[in-house]
Amino acid sequence: MIQSRFGKLVLGVLTLLPIAYLFYFMSLVIPDFGAPNHAFDKQQFNILFKLHLSTMALIVGLLVFYITHLFRTDSVANDKKALWAIVLFLGNVIAMVVYWFLYIWPSGSRSNNA
Repeated sequence: MIQSRFGKLVLGVLTLLPIAYLFYFMSLVIPDFGAPNHAFDKQQFNILFKLHLSTMALIVGLLVFYITHLFRTDSVANDKKALWAIVLFLGNVIAMVVYWFLYIWPSGSRSNNA
């Protein structure tokens, strides 16, 4: 599917964006837990809401891509494809990073033993 090194790198960056957003979101929300009556103003809330929706849409798009890649590639052994589909679906953000590192980033085709 993705043959160029640049395309693989862009996919890797897109795969890491939800994790980066998680840390950004937590850095905004966690300090406000102890503050009494501290709320986001309307502009901050709108920005955060749009970022959150964009991140969720990105995760869904990445999940569709990775599941499609999983069933079209020969890099993953046939007996492991169902397991990888479950892992990608349930552990999506972390599992996508692991899948990218194991099956997309390597330049040559991997053996079916991996």
